[in-house]
Amino acid sequence: MDLDALADAAGVSVAENVAVFQGWADAAITGIAEACTHDGVRLRDDFERYPRNFAEAVETLLTAGVGGPYGLALGPDGYTGVIQTTEHGGYPLLDHLKKVLAGGPIVWAPGVRGAVVVSLRGDDFLFECGQDNSIGYADHDAELVSLYLEENFSFRVATPEAACALVPDH
Repeated sequence: MDLDALADAAGVSVAENVAVFQGWADAAITGIAEACTHDGVRLRDDFERYPRNFAEAVETLLTAGVGGPYGLALGPDGYTGVIQTTEHGGYPLLDHLKKVLAGGPIVWAPGVRGAVVVSLRGDDFLFECGQDNSIGYADHDAELVSLYLEENFSFRVATPEAACALVPDH
């Protein structure tokens, strides 16, 4: 059974993630990273600098009067690096970053380029899902069954100053 087309269609969840964080012009969705009103913090490939980078992003939000706790969405490379890295003395980088974020979550986000720190105080980002991923039957013949995958959602950044993007150096 060839499921390649179905696997490709399942990329919908990644597309949703990209729309939320980077935007989707064709759907008139402005993503969190592009809506940020703050200057982006430079994010270097050096994981030892990550605590400083994320502390700068949190300080940017605090200075703007945006309360926490804060969440961190990391692109795939950054997330893997954070999970695998320990600081001097063997302290896990992940644990250090959670303290910087006032206990907020750190999540893997395939749609993020670099990282984004967001306030979790509520009502700053509005995601509405009309129908979550749904698979349906279209038709069939003696050799082929046609299915479809669909989802509908909308997303709006209500408070652009409630996030700070961390932009990769490369």
